[in-house]
Amino acid sequence: MQIEHELIRRCQEGDKIAFAQLVRANQQMVFNLLYRLIPDWMDLEDIAQDVWVKVYQSIGRMKNYASFKTWLHRIAVNTYYDKMRKLGHRVEVSLDEPINDDEDYVIDMPDTKSLPEELILDAEWKDYVDKKMKALPEQHRLILVMRDVQNLSYDEIAEVTGLSLGTVKSRIARAREKLVSELSDYFKEVKADVS
Repeated sequence: MQIEHELIRRCQEGDKIAFAQLVRANQQMVFNLLYRLIPDWMDLEDIAQDVWVKVYQSIGRMKNYASFKTWLHRIAVNTYYDKMRKLGHRVEVSLDEPINDDEDYVIDMPDTKSLPEELILDAEWKDYVDKKMKALPEQHRLILVMRDVQNLSYDEIAEVTGLSLGTVKSRIARAREKLVSELSDYFKEVKADVS
């Protein structure tokens, strides 16, 4: 963290080498987030570049270095939404609007360690999971990616999305439940193929 804070401070002083180091340290995280959000027809590299341009233009105003990861996620998500609007696509979800979630509703995701290791490593399985993730409603996909792929804390997700902590937990639970339901179809298909 101290190294990242030093890089941010140097970026604010106009150090382009420090900015390049900050990009290198965080570009995979941004790429992974956008990859799981954007439709297949969008240019991932173009949107990622837009994210880094916005970071470069805005980093001078950043005051709380400790929230850099959250700030970067917010820029990436907003850049994605801006691009969708610019291309004439209606953004169907508002991160600020509740969806009548029961804030006490929680479900645990099954432990994936119980799956056969060969299945997890199988490219077919990974493609299937990616396809099902992209098919989730946007409000579920976004929040699930931030939690289970990007490993953001519930508090960080609440800060990025502007949702209450209870709503974040509820949406994650609902998204996991929906994804598990979708993924269970794979095992039914595999079982049918074997029979």
